[in-house]
Amino acid sequence: MRKSLFDKNSANEIISRIKKLEVNQPAKWGEMNPTEMLYHCNLANTQILEGAQDYIKASFKQKLLRFLSLHIVPQFPKNLKGAAANDTHGRIDTVRFDEQKNRFIEIINAFPSRNKPVQLVHPSFGYLSTKQWGVAAWMHMDHHLRQFGI
Repeated sequence: MRKSLFDKNSANEIISRIKKLEVNQPAKWGEMNPTEMLYHCNLANTQILEGAQDYIKASFKQKLLRFLSLHIVPQFPKNLKGAAANDTHGRIDTVRFDEQKNRFIEIINAFPSRNKPVQLVHPSFGYLSTKQWGVAAWMHMDHHLRQFGI
């Protein structure tokens, strides 16, 4: 089974990796700097933990993309475009790096102790179970850590 942010050991792995991130670390791809990336991840993970939406049936395309992404491909590819609401490029100053890094760790620590289902529809995958959200969130964090060579 794939790693999940709802698993304490997998969440701790992400936290130990993020602790290596530095404010001026260059990206291997993409336009975000480390502060923007942290802010982006914090927005996305807060939506997972706090968001609520009514169930919406996934399209065939969403089901296929969900299956391929969560079960077949080893990792998310570089330079994927996400939801416009989570585009943080140019929206946060690097002086907020430590604040965002601490918030990132706080949010990741909240995943394993969550005891209620996630009620959010993924913009690309459609409806996800809580278990699938944990896998998708771990893959998303891994994607951005690899973006900065961590």
